[in-house]
Amino acid sequence: MNTPKIKTQIENCSQYIIDEKIFFDVLKLIIQQEKLDEDSSVFLRLTDDDSIKILNKKYLGRDEFTDVISFSAEIPQSSFLGNIIIDVNVANRQKGMATFKDELQKLFLHALLHLLGYDHLAEKKMLEMSEKEQQYLNIIREK
Repeated sequence: MNTPKIKTQIENCSQYIIDEKIFFDVLKLIIQQEKLDEDSSVFLRLTDDDSIKILNKKYLGRDEFTDVISFSAEIPQSSFLGNIIIDVNVANRQKGMATFKDELQKLFLHALLHLLGYDHLAEKKMLEMSEKEQQYLNIIREK
């Protein structure tokens, strides 16, 4: 199999220095496992509490912080999957026993699955998404 040509753009608007490779590793896995176009890409913004709260209120009607927001691409069948915004401050606060890197990868993976149509609104769909997420996290952790 050819190595995916990952064209993802990452904009780090946070105060953290983050190795972008952690996100490319997740996207590469998803491209392979979900049999996506090798040119599949996303736009990822790493941001802070204030910025994500504004976006959460504007687009989702929720006046609160959240860890991650994803917006699917407007053009179906495009290799551009959509936009992902991660609040690195929330990620750092909620990581628990996990590392900061692990939490960021988990949030990115979760958002990617949303961009691919997975959701957790209904119990059956939530179970399917949760199982898929855990399966991919296990593969990522083994590397």
